[in-house]
Amino acid sequence: MTRLKDGLPKQGWKITRFGPDKSASKNLELIADHDEKKFGLNISFWKKNSGGDKNPPALVVTVVSGCYQVPEGQTVEHY
Repeated sequence: MTRLKDGLPKQGWKITRFGPDKSASKNLELIADHDEKKFGLNISFWKKNSGGDKNPPALVVTVVSGCYQVPEGQTVEHY
């Protein structure tokens, strides 16, 4: 997580939050935005046995993309 915090700004990302989240486990959380590319990123490090379960450590990654206009004559497949 520290390498991400140090490396992402070199790739154009702005770190908007880095530290423990608000969960009982206080998982380490990194939130970053890339204004030029219109992406947002949320990465959480879940420690081993966080929340009382028996899961191994994990990175949970969420990527958010900005809205784009569908080109004329094209359709979007909705899920």
